[in-house]
Amino acid sequence: MRALSAIGFVISVIGLLLVCYNQFAIIPFLTDLNSNADIKDNEFTQALRFNYENQLFFLSMLSIIIGVFSVLFCSIVYLKKRTRMTLIGTILGVFVAVMGIIHSWY
Repeated sequence: MRALSAIGFVISVIGLLLVCYNQFAIIPFLTDLNSNADIKDNEFTQALRFNYENQLFFLSMLSIIIGVFSVLFCSIVYLKKRTRMTLIGTILGVFVAVMGIIHSWY
C-alpha cells in the first residue's frame, strides 16, 4: 500500500510540474504570438503557432490523464490508510486534472 501511495504522489507531482510548464512557458508564448501585431504572418510563424498549439493540446491531454491516474492511485489508498501523502496526492491530482481541462480549452 505504501508503494502505491508513493507512486500516486510522484505521479501527481510530475503532473503538477507539467501543468506549471504549460502555464508559464507555452501559454504566454502562444498568447504573445497570436496577439502581437508586429510579427509578420508568414510560413514560419504559422508553423510555429501550429507547433505550439499542438504541444499545448498534447500536454493538456497528458496532464488530464496523469491527474486522473493520480487521483485513482491516491484515493484508493486514502480510503484504507488516511495518510497526508495520499491526501496531498489526491488534491494535487484533482488540481492537475482541472488545470489540464482548462488548458485544453485555450
